[in-house]
Amino acid sequence: MKTSCVGKGLRVLAWAGLGLSLTVPAADITVSGPLYGIHRWYSTNVYHLSRFVYVMEGAELHIEPGTVIKGLPGQDADTAALIVTRGGKIFAEGTREKPIIFTAEAEDVDDPESLPLYERGLWGGVVLMGRAPINTAVDTAGNSASPKYDVFEGLPDLQIGGQYVHRFGGNDPHDSSGVLRYVSIRRAGMVFLPNKELNGLSLCGVGDGTVVEFVEVFAAADDGFEFFGGTVNTRYLISAFNDDDAFDTDQGHNGKHQFWFAIQEPGKKDNGAELNGEPNEANAGNPPVSNFQVWNATWIGAGTNTSGNRAFMIRVYAAPRIYNSIITDFGGPAITIPDHKAGQHATNGLMDIRENIWYGFRVSPIWDGIDDGFYSAIFFQDTSRSNYILDPQLRGISRVADGGLDPRPRPGSPAWGPSSLVPPNDGFFEPVRYRGAFGEWNWAAGWSFLWRSGVLTSEGMNVEMPPAAVRLTGVRQGDSLRIEFPGESGVQYQLEASDSLVGGTWQAVGEPVIGAGTTVSLTVPLDAQSRFYRVSARR
Repeated sequence: MKTSCVGKGLRVLAWAGLGLSLTVPAADITVSGPLYGIHRWYSTNVYHLSRFVYVMEGAELHIEPGTVIKGLPGQDADTAALIVTRGGKIFAEGTREKPIIFTAEAEDVDDPESLPLYERGLWGGVVLMGRAPINTAVDTAGNSASPKYDVFEGLPDLQIGGQYVHRFGGNDPHDSSGVLRYVSIRRAGMVFLPNKELNGLSLCGVGDGTVVEFVEVFAAADDGFEFFGGTVNTRYLISAFNDDDAFDTDQGHNGKHQFWFAIQEPGKKDNGAELNGEPNEANAGNPPVSNFQVWNATWIGAGTNTSGNRAFMIRVYAAPRIYNSIITDFGGPAITIPDHKAGQHATNGLMDIRENIWYGFRVSPIWDGIDDGFYSAIFFQDTSRSNYILDPQLRGISRVADGGLDPRPRPGSPAWGPSSLVPPNDGFFEPVRYRGAFGEWNWAAGWSFLWRSGVLTSEGMNVEMPPAAVRLTGVRQGDSLRIEFPGESGVQYQLEASDSLVGGTWQAVGEPVIGAGTTVSLTVPLDAQSRFYRVSARR
């Protein structure tokens, strides 16, 4: 028998001569402190985070599909969290069938009813820190440095082995912190300092070399997702039943985002999105301006019987661009712009909110009870912006485990049909013929806890499911180029080449390859001609 040992568990790789299968009980492995070198976490084990666990500069953490990671209970200095520091990398690449789960010690992942549906704040959360730019730092020394850096959420500027493990920010917009794909983060938001909680997923100065897609934050005691500056791009995100904001941006964030879904509940909630340009304490207006893009999002608020539940709070030099989205069922106003720092970008055109559907607000979409109605009204009174106050006719809104949540638009909904706006053809955005995060394909089903708990329907789970986008890696080997990427089982991949990205013709190179759930490697000869490569995928 050939085996590989990890902690107290065994992973059986082969059994020679006998047609036997061997089931090995999961090992419980406790992890704490700094991680150096390369670490691999396997689905045959359960990993328990004790206090802050740091993936250090130069280290890599690889997590197998289906792996469960649990945060041990403990407040303040004993809060459990996973922090990927600047220069560290995480490769948490789950699948729809085997998502990677971060949750609390108290949750039984085999029993979706083991905790109350909205139970929150049982451990810390996940933090990624990178070297992408930020515009303003709260830390005085970091704000005067070049390039600027900040220290995460008021933590001490701690050194471990000579590395400042709580710092983020830099001058590399293309920095990579690794990959998060098909990851469910549950029950996070434990207090780690007085009046300070961690978010479900914090992205701090994270660069666009990082892949973040098909990630869920469920029932966090603070924000679901918060972007502290950086340029990271995301798609297929779920922010469900989180206290405070579903999405939060700050410090000059400039990423690209598509297919966001948020839903809130009446008991614990704040804004659908709090969009800051820089920290509230600052009054600098430093570059870069927070001018990120969000296309095809669906925000469902806490219900129109609630109060204080705004869709968007936009302030302090923020200039978001939000397109082709659905915003509905909020107890407060649609847009609040409470100061002239953000208001200036509403009037100068840098902030752009258009081609969206708004419906079901307890108060007027253009008034929030503060004397800033002028800024909010711009986006509704200017008809060229095409912000429609119409019923999006979603198939079902539910916040309990009755399978009644179906955020896809019904046939005949005004969400169907082409928008006058299409996303940039830049290789990231996908052109679709609907507004909101969902067409016929219910991409949130099959892997998320929102679905596993019985809140979200299974309808549409297998409709129009495209292969997941992958990032290609090119390595020169003598006179050849080796192109590698993670392949899904059963997906057919075809390498294609073109002499131009604009107007060029893409031609097949070699024979198609069928993925087997491992890395696909393709080799092409190099010559003096400039050439572009891409990989098409077909199920």
